Amino acid sequence: MEIQLISGIFTIAEAEELLTAVFRTKIDFHANKIRTIHESEEDIKHSEKRILQLEETLRNTIRKLQQSGQTHTSLSAHIEVTTAGRLPQ
Repeated sequence: MEIQLISGIFTIAEAEELLTAVFRTKIDFHANKIRTIHESEEDIKHSEKRILQLEETLRNTIRKLQQSGQTHTSLSAHIEVTTAGRLPQ
């Protein structure tokens, strides 16, 4: 199943706001995983690394938008949902 999450033309400020909110949600997800006592050291390190990657990607994207010289930008985002069965225990 595919869910269209964002589709349209936005001002640079609106695009920054939307992107920041989407990235913040994913960053918060990983931060919550780190605070969960049931996570392994490997999972915690993965989440820490992913947070840094997400923050860097967001910073770079916003910088490029701001330096583009444009007033508007097009954003499109979708989520693809597939079932994966059961994870091994």
